[in-house]
Amino acid sequence: MQIARRRSDALLGRESESESAGALRSTTRLFKTAIAGLFFSLGLVAAVPAAHAACLDHILQAEKEAGVPSGLLLAVALVESGQSISSEAYAVNVKGTAHFVSTPTAAAKYLRDPKGNLRQDVTAGCMQLSLSDHKAAFHPVEKIVDPKENVQYAARMLARLRATAGSWAAAVARYNGSSGKTAHAYACKVRSNLVSLNSVNASLIDGNGCSDEESTAVTPRTRRVYQSATTEPVG
Repeated sequence: MQIARRRSDALLGRESESESAGALRSTTRLFKTAIAGLFFSLGLVAAVPAAHAACLDHILQAEKEAGVPSGLLLAVALVESGQSISSEAYAVNVKGTAHFVSTPTAAAKYLRDPKGNLRQDVTAGCMQLSLSDHKAAFHPVEKIVDPKENVQYAARMLARLRATAGSWAAAVARYNGSSGKTAHAYACKVRSNLVSLNSVNASLIDGNGCSDEESTAVTPRTRRVYQSATTEPVG
């Protein structure tokens, strides 16, 4: 953005007029801000949720519906699609390059190549689901970037992994399809987020060999929303 330089000679004769207009605009802005604040406090203005807020709302609900321990799905999402440590609803990763957009339409464009064919190297949405692995579960396939559909499917998948693997720790390690040291490092990142959200449920994942430097702490905002939405003990 360029900032235009003002010439003193051009402004000399208009200084008083400019100051008066500026004062009027400032007063108008203050008045509008006050009115907007009043409307918001009265619930008369509907806030448009940010992409990460959409993820969070659906994640907390999906955890309950699928029987996933409180905070666990959210901890996974923060590793998968976290940007500034807030899970992003319309994050799409193509060939290792992350794209953060603000609408499902924009996100859906990354699912196909220029010829209209589905890509094989894409992960999408709050939970970064692999398009090639999970496309059959979404009709049409573009629903994979819908926050609610994306999160609900991931919650059910995590629950299924727990049933077959025998523990939530093993389910988390298998979630992103990795194994060995990579899977362990992934589980450590999830555990680090879960410690910030729910210290009790963080014990579901063994912390042996995990480093505190492997993940960044959850933002206060995300933590506050989580705390206000659950009665679970929070560490």
